[in-house]
Amino acid sequence: MMNGILLKSVQVGKGQLMYLKKDGFFVLLQRINFGSKKQKEKIDKGTKKIRNLLKISNIKNEEIEEQKNLYEKLKKSGSEKQKKNIIDYKTYDIKIEQISKSFENKLKKIFDRTLTVEFFNNITVTKDKKDLKLSDVAQVVIKSSKLIQFFPYLTSDIQKIIHSLKLKVSSWNPITSNDGQHILLQISALTDDIKLKKKKEAKDLLEKIKNDIRSVRHKIRDNIEKNLEGNEWKIVERKKLDNYIKEKIKAIEWIYEKYTTNYS
Repeated sequence: MMNGILLKSVQVGKGQLMYLKKDGFFVLLQRINFGSKKQKEKIDKGTKKIRNLLKISNIKNEEIEEQKNLYEKLKKSGSEKQKKNIIDYKTYDIKIEQISKSFENKLKKIFDRTLTVEFFNNITVTKDKKDLKLSDVAQVVIKSSKLIQFFPYLTSDIQKIIHSLKLKVSSWNPITSNDGQHILLQISALTDDIKLKKKKEAKDLLEKIKNDIRSVRHKIRDNIEKNLEGNEWKIVERKKLDNYIKEKIKAIEWIYEKYTTNYS
């Protein structure tokens, strides 16, 4: 007898019909003990019943297999398409981060009134037709946030140092001490006019930085139009891009507010 999985067995008279599954195929076996005509008719009816069952089962299995193959095909196709339709924002993140850091550093220079020894040491002083650092010709002493003293190594350099300080900041008015041995620099409070100029400078810088970020947006949009397949993918990615740029602009505006809100 053929080996396989017995799915159904029907006793028909003295005969027997067996419905087997072997190696992925459905097999119908018939064991018959022929007798009367009546018994033969019963056998024929049983055989027809099993054949109909076999036919229906085969159709269902074919449909399931076909649907499975179609699903796998779509899944594979969708996966490959999705990979093609992904914009990598990492490169753009790095670029915008550089823009943001540069923006913040420039705002610090605009609004930071903290004067350090290093700041003064790097001021250029022209002597004997040579450009020197102030640290080469004098020692800087910060007495307070409003008073700076300069002690020249040679008193003959005093006027050169005073001239260099005035060139550095036009509003400064350094003077020689009463003994004529060093220089005094009083740092006065900022006038309203200077404050307005600083705020305008910061505002202009903000607009420039926003335009720099919008330029990045145009590059990403060109990338979307050029490399993405399918309008539905382009629409989705354009919306994602709009939100991405909005968040970057908000971050820039937050930096601006941090330096200007309490500035007075």
